[in-house]
Amino acid sequence: MDDVLLNRREPFNNSIYIYTMERLLHVVQELSATRDLTDVMDIVRHSVRDLTGSDGATFVLRENNFCYYAEEDAISPLWKGGRFPMESCISGWVMMNQKPAVIEDIFADSRIPIDVYKKTFVKSLAMVPIKTNDPIGAIGCYWSENHSATPEQIKVLQVLADTAAIAIDNSHYQSVIAIKARQLEEAMDGTMLAIANIVEHKDLYTSGHQRRVAMISMAVAEEMGWSPDRCETVFRAGIVHDIGKIGIPSELLSKPAKLTPFEFALVKTHPEAGYKILKDIPFFLPTAQIVLQHHERFNGSGYPYGLGRDKILPEAQVVGVADVFESMISHRPYRPALGMEAAMDELLMNRGILYNPDIVDAVVNLVKDKGYRVPE
Repeated sequence: MDDVLLNRREPFNNSIYIYTMERLLHVVQELSATRDLTDVMDIVRHSVRDLTGSDGATFVLRENNFCYYAEEDAISPLWKGGRFPMESCISGWVMMNQKPAVIEDIFADSRIPIDVYKKTFVKSLAMVPIKTNDPIGAIGCYWSENHSATPEQIKVLQVLADTAAIAIDNSHYQSVIAIKARQLEEAMDGTMLAIANIVEHKDLYTSGHQRRVAMISMAVAEEMGWSPDRCETVFRAGIVHDIGKIGIPSELLSKPAKLTPFEFALVKTHPEAGYKILKDIPFFLPTAQIVLQHHERFNGSGYPYGLGRDKILPEAQVVGVADVFESMISHRPYRPALGMEAAMDELLMNRGILYNPDIVDAVVNLVKDKGYRVPE
């Protein structure tokens, strides 16, 4: 049946018509699902030849007053990459007149720039606009012998063009949405950094702690093979994991002595306080849960809820390990920095007890095998 389609020069019979409609439906479904202009052009240029039996196909985009021959699929090269003034080519005529062109003999049609066609195989063509009301391009098919495109072939071309128009619009909107989403994301990231700075201004001894925890968390997540999005989530959680400390008196955060049981109980409220700050902001929802759980421990001995093992989000477990690791290698009001070796000993000694063994192994691989050093 493919051979029949590819060599079609006669009006459709019933079996060819049914097969063509099935193929056309498949192509329309493909176009409806794509959100990338390059994919749209690839699908169209291949399917045009298949569905019309032509020897070549072009996908033309309008660029102001020029026709840009963006893609092609043909038995020999046509004009891919070329730009021609609208008034000098048939694709421009199709767009300006907002209707198809069917030319059985290009050498007998005054709309054709003969010099441009002389070096090609083209003897006849059909072309339709992409968007009939306000064309943004055109789709053309070409034959190496004189051939008058059938009404059915023109209908097929126009269906492809109309569907391509929708797909192009979708790709444009998708790009705009992606840009806006990224701008919003950057704005929210800026907000997170500002919040983190507020917390750290309350506790100058731990200045930079949240940023370093975020960077360690991301490095560990990457070492574990997590996706970029998941690594980014862990980083964001690290940046604000202590946001709940904003409600704790500064004198407790910077106290140069061991906290009393009452004082420690007050400090232990910061995961829940942080969660309450973040939970009602949709952008921060995954982060809020990680912040809530970052002091839970693998064996259920942590706080605030005593969760254990798979009841704790893996992201929260990563941030929790990074928090312990960074705290031990850094100076604190009540003690000097304990150093990298002590931090590694703590993780290894409590591997599978307080800390997820897979996460501990990732830290060990980073530090001992890959020479990872915590950023200043």
